[in-house]
Amino acid sequence: MMTTLCRTIGFAIATLSLAMAAAAAPAPTYTPAQARLLAIRAAQVDGYQRLAELILGAHALPQKTVGDVIGRGTDGEIALRLFLRSARTIGDPRVYSDGAAEVDIEIPFDGVVQKLTELCRAAGTAAPALADLRAQAVDGQLRVEGRGRPAQDLPPEVVQKVEGARLDEFIEIYPTGWERVTAEGRVEAVRRARISVYAALNELVRALRVGQAYTVGDMVRGSISGEAQLEALIRGLPVAGAPRLMPDCVAEVSVSVDVRDLIRVLREIRALTPSETRWTDEQIEQLSAQLKTDRLTATGRGMPAPQQVRPEEALSEAAGVPLPDWAARVLEGRGVAKRPIDVEDDAEARLLTARSAKAMAVVNLERQVEAVKLDDGGTVRERMAKDEVFRRDVAALLASAKIVKYEPTADGKQWEAVLRLPLQRLWGFARPRQ
Repeated sequence: MMTTLCRTIGFAIATLSLAMAAAAAPAPTYTPAQARLLAIRAAQVDGYQRLAELILGAHALPQKTVGDVIGRGTDGEIALRLFLRSARTIGDPRVYSDGAAEVDIEIPFDGVVQKLTELCRAAGTAAPALADLRAQAVDGQLRVEGRGRPAQDLPPEVVQKVEGARLDEFIEIYPTGWERVTAEGRVEAVRRARISVYAALNELVRALRVGQAYTVGDMVRGSISGEAQLEALIRGLPVAGAPRLMPDCVAEVSVSVDVRDLIRVLREIRALTPSETRWTDEQIEQLSAQLKTDRLTATGRGMPAPQQVRPEEALSEAAGVPLPDWAARVLEGRGVAKRPIDVEDDAEARLLTARSAKAMAVVNLERQVEAVKLDDGGTVRERMAKDEVFRRDVAALLASAKIVKYEPTADGKQWEAVLRLPLQRLWGFARPRQ
């Protein structure tokens, strides 16, 4: 056991050293297309993290958050983060002239409730209340905005991997997503993943059926020698490739067993009890055809302990530069529309009214943005008239406005839409370009 632990820690430290060496390499020069893509990827990672923190911080019980119930850094949080990988990016990414990118990510609220109910019950508690989380859902979706800039320490092979993947693929982009994790936390995450993977493979192998009614677990149960042989086979397997430090702070490790080696060991275990009639050598040999693969692979996962993750710093867009008062404002655009009298179908009338209210809110918000006075004393409208790049940035900014109210009025005869837009991002790209 001690030998295995030392090997585990040594492997993790070696992996970490290689990763840190890569991060310490001179910052590469990206092409404009690469910089854009990496900024979008960084924004996606930030979005996944914000979504996870939003859910983990929601109240499952009156005095306990979801994170308290399922456990931070435990298998419960890992299961939640794996589920959140199914969240999708909606609309087009917004990339600004200063290199920053924004994306909107959403996931169905009902799916979140179902998953959290499952995880809370596994933790021995009742179904979660989630009233505060429900209040943040819009049209049945939980939505967050992710923001990011291209990391400056990605080696060329990582950039190539990002370029070769679809935007909806969840891929490793280390160190993206691990910036707040301490070195000890990265080692700990890999260590936990390695412990997990051997347990996962052991469970996978034991669940294999030998014949119609029995499993490999049935074969070795109660046999000290059989248990030892199966354990020796699994524990002696090397890790398949390097650990993967995924962007959601989950480390992944895979281990594979050759089906022929497994069959050989099972035949040896079978030979220990020649009088056994519940399974035969022929049934063991049929495992290969039954599995339709040459190798069985399991994946183990681990996260750093909560104390090994540094708190997020509340930094302005330009470190050390004070945020002006106007940039700290949040604008709201409101639109109210009446139901069209010439449309008889209720559903169609409601849809047209809602769209009209939203369009009016957009126009109202656009007028407010154009009237904002910048640091140089001029307005956004004046700057847009002479700066095409700035005009495109403002268009992207307006597209980022969030719907905070979108519902019929109390009398049911009108529809109201309210959009909200913080101005900090405007300050970020309105500053003089280098």
